Amino acid sequence: MRTVISHFYNEEYLLPWWLKHHASLFDHGILINRGSTDRSVEICRQLVPHWEVRDSKVPTFDAEQVDIEVMEIEEECMGWKMALNTTEFLCFPDKNKFFSSLDEMGSSMYSIRTIMLVDDPNYGYDEPDPAKPLVEQRHHGFILPDTGRFIHKYPRGNYAPGRHFSPHPFIDYPFNDNPYPAIVIKFFYSPWTEETRLRKLQIGPTLSEGSIYRSMGLQHLVTREELGRRYNSYVNQATDLSRHPVYQRLWRGAV
Repeated sequence: MRTVISHFYNEEYLLPWWLKHHASLFDHGILINRGSTDRSVEICRQLVPHWEVRDSKVPTFDAEQVDIEVMEIEEECMGWKMALNTTEFLCFPDKNKFFSSLDEMGSSMYSIRTIMLVDDPNYGYDEPDPAKPLVEQRHHGFILPDTGRFIHKYPRGNYAPGRHFSPHPFIDYPFNDNPYPAIVIKFFYSPWTEETRLRKLQIGPTLSEGSIYRSMGLQHLVTREELGRRYNSYVNQATDLSRHPVYQRLWRGAV
């Protein structure tokens, strides 16, 4: 069994792309609704009626408590499991080769490298088309050298807050020299639309007092003006990833 787990809160903008993308990659999905007030739950039930939608036990945004909830759910799941945010899309050129490679390399946990997408304002991107895969419509950003998302078959990931580290033995999934790479594409400051800006601005007010006290998630406490400044800063780090050899192998000419 291959299971994806995801927390969501008012994600009606990205969810249709995210659900359509992952529905064919995993055998099962467990979607955790943290009090959404938009059409998110309806969208989940329409697009993946065979997946589970559960109400979160965590009423506010608290990274530590959210990760505990995710790990409790992981304990219910057999086989390979992966926890992703709605901004994160697992991508590879060949599904069968990817999942076969996880068994062949012999580890019980892998870190999949993350690409951070940031729209280049000079490229002339159109508004994203809801009918087309979002991962095929954007390709500017930067590659994180050390940070990834885990896929594993332990009972639980034992993640540190944020889920970027685990004390479990793991290996980095081969990246540069792999003819069939796997990447997590994160829509970080992309697509840079008003919907994305509103999505980012809605998170801060839901932070728990505990998170603020522990200085966790403070990047979400942002004004519209500060959000714009951060976008401009990240634009300076972004390049056209469609020219990167790994990205080209990922899509086999799709971009």
